[in-house]
Amino acid sequence: MSKKEGFFGDIRKHLMSGVSFMLPVIIIYAFFMVLGQIPGAVGELCANISELAKTLIGPVLAAYIAFSIVGKLALAPAFVVGLLSENLGMGFIGGLIVGLLVGYAVKALVAVASKFKQGQANDVITGFLVVPIVSTLAVGALVYFLIAAPVTAALAAVNDWLGAMSTGNAVLLAAILGAMIAFDMGGPVNKVAYTFALAAFEQGLNYVVAPVLIAITIPVLSAGLATIIAKKKYDEEERIAGKTALFMSIFGFTEGAIPLAVVHPLRVIPAYMIGSAAGASLAALLGVFNTAVFPSLMGLFIGSQTVTNGLLYVLCHVVGVAITVALLIIMKKKEEPTEE
Repeated sequence: MSKKEGFFGDIRKHLMSGVSFMLPVIIIYAFFMVLGQIPGAVGELCANISELAKTLIGPVLAAYIAFSIVGKLALAPAFVVGLLSENLGMGFIGGLIVGLLVGYAVKALVAVASKFKQGQANDVITGFLVVPIVSTLAVGALVYFLIAAPVTAALAAVNDWLGAMSTGNAVLLAAILGAMIAFDMGGPVNKVAYTFALAAFEQGLNYVVAPVLIAITIPVLSAGLATIIAKKKYDEEERIAGKTALFMSIFGFTEGAIPLAVVHPLRVIPAYMIGSAAGASLAALLGVFNTAVFPSLMGLFIGSQTVTNGLLYVLCHVVGVAITVALLIIMKKKEEPTEE
C-alpha cells in the first residue's frame, strides 16, 4: 500500500459512515415535515423540528465522514464548519466537502503532532486546543472565502438565466429544471429550481410546475427500486438506504436519494439528472399541467382535480424512473465482500 493510500484510507467507507448517521436525521426531517401540515400548535412544533433537522443534515454528514477518517478529534470541527457551510447555502454537498476536508486536515495535524514529544499535557493541548482550533479555522476559512462565494454567484446566475428562459422553449426549460432538481437532491441547486417553480406557480405558469414536481420524485423512487431490482449489486447499508428512499418517495422527499449518491456521485448523480430531465421534459412535451404544488405520485391523489391528465402524469414518472433505474444498474459495480 502506498503512503497516499494509507493516508486517505477507504474513502467509500468514510462516506458510507457519514450516510449511516445522516439517514435518521433525514427521516426525522421528512416525518415531521408531513406532521407540520397539521393546523395549530402541534403542526407548528413539528414544522420547527423538521426545519431544524433539515439544517443538521449537512453538518451530521460532515461530522461522521470526518469521524470515520480520523476519530472523535474531528467531530467538533466538522460539526461547526458543516453548519457554516449549511448557513452559506451549500446543502449536503457542502457537508460532504467539509467532512473530507476536516477529516484529512485533522489527520495531518495529528501526524505532525506525533513527531513532537508526547505526554499527558501535550496530548491535552493537542486534542482540546490545537487540533480543533487550527482545523476549524483552516477549513472554515477555505469554505467561507474560497468555496462558498463561487457557489452563491453560480446559483444567482442560474436563477437569472432560468428567469430569462421562462418565456422560451417549455420542453428545454423543463429538462433543465428536472436536471437541477436531481443534481444535489434538496441542496442549493435543487432549491433554485424549486423556488423558480413556486414563483411560476404564483404567476399562473402551471406548465412549469408539473415537470418540477415529477422530477422531485424520480431520483428517490429510482434509488429505492434499483436496490431491489439489482439487490446483489448493493451492500446491506445501501439496501437499507434504498428502503428508506422508497418510503420517502411517497412524499416526494428527494433527500432520500442522497445516500447512494454520496458513495458514487460520478455514477449516480448523472443517472438521477438524466432520468429527472427525461420525465420533466416529457411532461412539458405532453402538456401536463399541475395547478397545485403537491410533489410525488401522492400529489396525484391529494390534488386529483389539479392535474390535467393523471395517466400522463403517472407515465412521466414511469419513464423517468425506468431510465434512471436502468442507468443506476448499468453503472453500478457488484459489491465485493470486504476483507478484514
